[in-house]
Amino acid sequence: MLVINPKRINEEIEFKPFWYNYYAGYSHTFTHKIICSSGLSEGSIILDPWNGAGTTTLVSSINGYKSIGVDLNPVMKVIAKAKQSTKVDIPEVKMIFSRIEQENCFFGQEKDYLNVWFTQSSVNSIRNIESSILGGVEYKSTIEKIDSLSSAQCIMYTALFNCLRKYLSGFIPSNPTWIKKPKIDSDKIDICWSEFKMKYSLELNEMMNGLSIANHDWPENMAHINVGSSSNLKVEDSSIDFVLTSPPYCTRIDYGVATLPELSILCVKGEPELDAIRRSLMGTTTVPKDIKGKERDLGTVCLDFLEKVKSHKSKASSTYYYKNLVQYFFDLKLSINEIARVLKKKSKFICVVQDSYYKDLHCDLSSIVIEMAGMKNLLICESVEFESKNNMANLNTKAKKYRKKSKAFENVLIFEKS
Repeated sequence: MLVINPKRINEEIEFKPFWYNYYAGYSHTFTHKIICSSGLSEGSIILDPWNGAGTTTLVSSINGYKSIGVDLNPVMKVIAKAKQSTKVDIPEVKMIFSRIEQENCFFGQEKDYLNVWFTQSSVNSIRNIESSILGGVEYKSTIEKIDSLSSAQCIMYTALFNCLRKYLSGFIPSNPTWIKKPKIDSDKIDICWSEFKMKYSLELNEMMNGLSIANHDWPENMAHINVGSSSNLKVEDSSIDFVLTSPPYCTRIDYGVATLPELSILCVKGEPELDAIRRSLMGTTTVPKDIKGKERDLGTVCLDFLEKVKSHKSKASSTYYYKNLVQYFFDLKLSINEIARVLKKKSKFICVVQDSYYKDLHCDLSSIVIEMAGMKNLLICESVEFESKNNMANLNTKAKKYRKKSKAFENVLIFEKS
C-alpha cells in the first residue's frame, strides 16, 4: 500500500479541497494514493466514521467505489455532500441563484444566533440567501432540513459558509479552532446587501468554474453521507471492505465552536441545539458529570497515561482534564469496537492519528489506538510515521511553561481484521 505524508500540503488531484478550509483531516492526494494502491475489488464499500469535510467519500467516488461517511456535525454533511456534486448540478445552482431577490426583503428573528457577530440587517441578508437556497421552505428540525438538501443546495450553502468566514476573518485568531465574539454591539459586522450578494456570487461562480472543467461523472448514490455517531454506526455487521479515517485530535479542540457560524446558519432551534451538538462531539471541551465505569477496558497504555494526568500537579488535572480525557478515550474505544464489528474479515482499516501533549505528558495516541484495536482482533500490519512541524500541540502558548516546543508525529496505522 502506497503511503505518503497525509498533511494537506500539496493537493495534486483535485480542486474541491479548496472549497472549504477545514483544518483537520488528511489530504485528498494521500487518500487517492491509499485507495488506488489498496487492491480493492469492484463493488467494494469504503467507510469513514469520522468523515469530516468528505475527503474519503469524495476520493472513493472519483475512483468508482461506493462509500459511507458518518459525522455528528451537520455542517460536515453539507460540505461533504457538496463535494459529491458534478457538472450536472450546475443548472440547478444557476436556477436557485436566479431567484435571489435584487433587494434584501427578508426579515429574520431577533434572537438569531448570527446576531452574536452581525447586525440585524446583516443577519437578514444572510437569511435572505438561505431562504432562496431552500426555496422558501421552513423546516421543523435541522436533520429534516439537511436530509432534504440536494448536492446543488449543498454547494450553495458551502459558498455561504465561505462568505461568512471572510467577513469573520477579524474574529478568527491564530488558533483556527476558535472564533472570538464582539465585546460591544458597535463591533458587530454590518453587511451591505448589494456587496454581500456580489461576494456570494463570486464565491459561487468560482466553485461552478471548477465543476465545469472537472472530469467528474458518477451516480448520485455513490456516497451515503449521514449525520451520526462513530460509536453507534447504522451499518450491518461485516459489510465494509475498507475503512479509511482519522479520529478527532486529542487536544481538547471544541469542534462545535470551530464551526459555530456554520451551525448558526443551519440549526433550526438556535442556541440550545448548538450547545447540544457541541456537547455531543468527540473531543469537545465540555465535560460529562459522571465518568463512572468509563475507565474500564481502555488498555494499559491509555490507563497509564490517564493516571499520570490524574496525578499531575497542575490545576484541575484530577477533575476537569481527567474527566475530559476519559470521555475522549471512552468514545474512541466504542468507535474502534464499531469499526471492528462492521469490517469484513481480512479487510483493512487505515487510521491517521497525531500524538499530543497534556502539559509535559506525552500522549502516544498511535500506541493507544493499536492496543484498543488489537483487543478487537484488528491487528497492526504497518505504522508509517511523519513529523508534523505545524501541529495542534503548539497552538496553546501557555504550554511553554511545561515545554518549549513540541515535536508531534502523525502516524498512518494499517490494520487487518483477523
